[in-house]
Amino acid sequence: MRASQRAQRPVGSSTTATTGARAHGLPSVQKLRGAGIILACCAWACTAGADTLTGNLQSQIQLTAGCMIAGSSGAASGVNFGTLDFGTRPSTFTGTVQASASGGESVSGPTQLVCSPDVLGISIQVGPGNYAGLGGAIGAGTRAMRNGNTAAYIPYDVFRDSGHTQVYPLAAAINGIAVPANGAAFPLPIYGQINKTDPTALPAGMYMDTLQVTVTY
Repeated sequence: MRASQRAQRPVGSSTTATTGARAHGLPSVQKLRGAGIILACCAWACTAGADTLTGNLQSQIQLTAGCMIAGSSGAASGVNFGTLDFGTRPSTFTGTVQASASGGESVSGPTQLVCSPDVLGISIQVGPGNYAGLGGAIGAGTRAMRNGNTAAYIPYDVFRDSGHTQVYPLAAAINGIAVPANGAAFPLPIYGQINKTDPTALPAGMYMDTLQVTVTY
């Protein structure tokens, strides 16, 4: 009986394999199957959140047509158009002295305007200043600068062109001033001229005036 039982037991049965695996420190078949299930679960967990969400994100900016002093922040009011600086002359001078706007928005050099290519033309109005019509006995000019220490005036005019042929009116704008079509900067078209015809000497000191400038586009 014992011999027949031994003969019926297959060689390399699971009992022997399991016992041998344990003896050699190897994992059992059941453990390997469990590990396979765990690995499969981990793989599913890693790919479960890998779905994608796709679409479009639009970017945009709207630009408006306008003009500004070159180098400025683009403010529309309280703009510093610079100075018509006629320099220094002796108090006995006579003749003409000319100046163009410079130092606009605190930038050195000539005051320049920049307009978008959509702007085809502008109008400019230059106010009468503080002392319009005074100092006529000294020379020609619709506006005047005043000596801050004395009641002395030097008349002057402001022109739309550097050739000093078109005077800015005291209470009206000059329309149809052309601007570059490519949006490039161009000199502010305001030019000053003193024409002192009387040889009488004037009191020394600083003569000043303030002009209100409006650019419409």
